[in-house]
Amino acid sequence: MTDEDLLLERPVGEFGSGVVGICDVCHQRQAVIVLGKERFKLCVLDFLNKSWVKSEAKPEAPTAPFVSSREYLPCRAVPGGEVPVVVLSPTRVVKRASALVVPEVYGLTTQVLEAGVRLAHEGFEVVMPDFAKTPGINLGTYLWLRGYRMLYDSVPVSRTRRERYLRVLDSCREYVQSRNLVDPSRFGVLGVSYGGALALAYAAQTPEVNVVGLAYPFMIRPASWLRQMKAPVLAVYGSSDTLVAPSLLLLREAAARYGFPFDSLVLAGARHHFLNRDSKAYRVAEAELAWTRLMAHMRAGLEPPKPAPPKPPHVTTSLPPEVSALATPKVVAPPSAAASAATKAPSSPPVAPTSSGSPAGNPSPPGGTRGFPNAPKA
Repeated sequence: MTDEDLLLERPVGEFGSGVVGICDVCHQRQAVIVLGKERFKLCVLDFLNKSWVKSEAKPEAPTAPFVSSREYLPCRAVPGGEVPVVVLSPTRVVKRASALVVPEVYGLTTQVLEAGVRLAHEGFEVVMPDFAKTPGINLGTYLWLRGYRMLYDSVPVSRTRRERYLRVLDSCREYVQSRNLVDPSRFGVLGVSYGGALALAYAAQTPEVNVVGLAYPFMIRPASWLRQMKAPVLAVYGSSDTLVAPSLLLLREAAARYGFPFDSLVLAGARHHFLNRDSKAYRVAEAELAWTRLMAHMRAGLEPPKPAPPKPPHVTTSLPPEVSALATPKVVAPPSAAASAATKAPSSPPVAPTSSGSPAGNPSPPGGTRGFPNAPKA
């Protein structure tokens, strides 16, 4: 029997009781201890921390990973000169990257808000313009984009880049890059559906964009806008999504033609808006897989550059005398000069004299046999 079997399974535990739940600090499902009536739960490791044991303060809810606010940005592209946006700012005080979530023209839907929340949990400063409440962007804009898409399987963009929504996106980029603790050199764009087409068009003409994430986006027209695309693009689609099937083929052709990094993820059985929790097409497994790939793609494109590994210092050290003596090879000198001379010029072996008085090694007199002077004549 495990420890979890001995714990209570009631949703609301009493103070000090053990339950199986999600820790409010490490966010893991495990055995936790209830510390207050507000169901603040802490796992054993955090509960035994000295700062909690010695503290006399009452347990409270942990700090939120991010805070949200609605602000109004100055923008000359819209009537009134203000654009309503939602900003998600992480509470951790570190230098961070920023991301722009491009919504659809009919507002901040559930899937758009979830995209921003997930990016904020990753530690990015997020800005989301509210197109549904932006002056000059209304239902007529959506009908125009939808009608053009039904005729040409793509969303129109003008070569003069005077579209109101693109100028609004540029104002959002300038604002979020100027915020405190934001690294202006790391900026990404994420778009959904029609917002994916707008994000694609904006990223192609904005060199400050480092990475692009798209969820079932429509293709833009003309495709030559993507000639200047440099940022890597990841697009997720559903295999049963007949609305954007032509757009996927056109986007692949544009990536091969203009040579920008492009990758796609097609999920089997998923339909359009399978990321939207308010839609009948929502599918949990496919949605979580798509969000995981999109967040990993955004992290890879926005993570800070890794510092170069330090080089080992070049230190010259003097060895102790006893170590130097062991490390230095010994040279053995010859015992005497004679031995040295003998080594340099070796002498011939001594020759014993014979009975005839001639050395054994000299030639014998005429009539004799060499080496055998007393041998009988033949």
